[in-house]
Amino acid sequence: MSVSIPGLAEEPPRPVARVAVDIPLAHLDRLFDYEVPQELAERVRPGVRVRVRFAGRQCDGWVVELGRAEPGMKLSRVEKVVSDEEVLTAGTYRLTRQVADHYAGTFSDVARLAIPPRHATTEKANQRHWPAPAVEDATYQVLPRFPTGEGYLAALARGDSPRAFWQVPAVAEGVGDLHGGVVEAVVATLRSGRTAVVIVPTARELEHARKRLGDVLGPASVATLSADSGRSARYRNYLAVLRGEARVVVGTRSAAFAPLTDLGLVVVVDDGHDAHIEQRAPYPHSRSIAVLRSLNEGCAVLFASHARSTEAHSLVVRGWLHQIALAPAEVRKVTPPVRIVGDDVAREPVAARLRLPSAAFRFLRERLVTGPVLVQVPRAGHSAGLVCGRCGERARCPRCTAPLRRPSRDEVACPMCGYHPPRWECPHCHASALRAPIAGARRTAEELARAFPGVIAVNSSAERIRTSVPAEPAIVVATPGAEPWCPGGYSGVLLLDTELMLARPDLRVVEKSARRWLAAAALCRGPREGGTVVAVGPTGEPALQALVRGDIASLVDRELEERTRAGLPPAVKAVRVGGDAAAVTEFLDNDEFPDVDILGPAEVRSDPDPEVAALLRVPLDRGKDLVTRVKHATAIRSARKEPGRLYVQVDPEVME
Repeated sequence: MSVSIPGLAEEPPRPVARVAVDIPLAHLDRLFDYEVPQELAERVRPGVRVRVRFAGRQCDGWVVELGRAEPGMKLSRVEKVVSDEEVLTAGTYRLTRQVADHYAGTFSDVARLAIPPRHATTEKANQRHWPAPAVEDATYQVLPRFPTGEGYLAALARGDSPRAFWQVPAVAEGVGDLHGGVVEAVVATLRSGRTAVVIVPTARELEHARKRLGDVLGPASVATLSADSGRSARYRNYLAVLRGEARVVVGTRSAAFAPLTDLGLVVVVDDGHDAHIEQRAPYPHSRSIAVLRSLNEGCAVLFASHARSTEAHSLVVRGWLHQIALAPAEVRKVTPPVRIVGDDVAREPVAARLRLPSAAFRFLRERLVTGPVLVQVPRAGHSAGLVCGRCGERARCPRCTAPLRRPSRDEVACPMCGYHPPRWECPHCHASALRAPIAGARRTAEELARAFPGVIAVNSSAERIRTSVPAEPAIVVATPGAEPWCPGGYSGVLLLDTELMLARPDLRVVEKSARRWLAAAALCRGPREGGTVVAVGPTGEPALQALVRGDIASLVDRELEERTRAGLPPAVKAVRVGGDAAAVTEFLDNDEFPDVDILGPAEVRSDPDPEVAALLRVPLDRGKDLVTRVKHATAIRSARKEPGRLYVQVDPEVME
């Protein structure tokens, strides 16, 4: 029985906003309640940016949901609505929260990647009209050439959500037209009434993909999301996607979070590329975000690459992805033949001066008759390292002892302190002559230009990256990732210093080397047009033999088996914790980590900036528990304000 007391009115329920405050502290990674004042009641809605007071200072945040305060609850008030635009949708919040939890990070860190900074002028300006993508006249010419490609397109057009890995043959045109196949998948998705997002690794790749999509769908109907686009353009396109005006998005890493409505397809191009990894904590990968979006929104997934990452292959092995691929025998019919040339002793005089096998020198001379030849070298600059010309001792800076390099033909410099010694003297034999055992792209281009007078030699590396070259006889020297596009393809591709590329201290060196070689080979003409690839290196190297056989899947399958035996990702769930020795030790003491295999801490870098790292690993079925414990230890470190430098990487791609 309720009793009414005269003169005492019941307190009406107060509206409350649950706010994700932009604070990157692990122990405060949750929602906070704020009272909504009466004057802001109509403007405070889920998804809007607000300003609140937290720990005595003003902070930005996003409203996640609204509720009612309990009687007697004392709350701070929302001070300001920064923008009425609902930039944080329910789907974006759920995905951002899941990515943060997957990588043991905070919502705030991931939200900065998912939601571009506000640009007030752009937000208030009238937006242009976004025409509907033109899909009526589009035809399918690439994917139907694969055994399961036509079925994949049909499933997309029906509104189904198939998940596939497309192994793209390494040839310039036809079945090797990676972007052509991606456009076909997008067209099929649009025909089902749904939307699509394409994620590429680099700005160079973005420009090419945007043009190919625009040529078919109409350039005005494709939205671009990339930090390189500029703050205004990026926010303008984000608003178009948010408001449902743009139905096709292409972009780099942040595009994985594009708030498309009725998402039908997520495409990740070249998922093994390092640029798909965000360089800021918590280091999310586009591939993992695509998988999470597929699980959340029930959309289709397509990983398309000339190579194959062990992570993508593991998803194929586990049945989560199905393959769209040709048999190795069919691959060899449609791709340029690959030949391995050993570093033989018998050389032509000119070839000897170039440090080239005579067969490679003859290959250049023959292929230049029919068009440009691409020469891939692993290092940029003039000379990657210098040694004493007499005793072979490594040349070091007389000031800081760092290895000296030769940025240009007549210049010696220290990359660490910037010192340019006027005259270097070997501390062991007192000779002053220097030689470079490893040639960079610039030096290679200079020497090839002298060896082939009258032929244009082009250097595409470092700060001199070229987008394209004409289909005329020329020697194009490029580092991995900087190869220019050539209309019709190169007449030949020469892969130099493959043994040097395989000698890098990286557990993924075989996988990454194969990816870089295949990316270069994919720019070559097909066998009917006379295209040929020559690799200079050890003839028995498994990675090179896989290129010859056209069977990259078997190489990656072998890599996955070795990772499984060694207990390394993606065969296990692993977390790498690194930084200052004391900080890593304190972090490991913040949780018991039961039944977790802990390797280290071990020193990974010495002076001048010492660093240690530890690897925590468990079977895949216990991965969620490991990440939860790592996040708990991170929250304790944050609450205690433990000093020192520390970083945490879940599913680390690089473990040097």
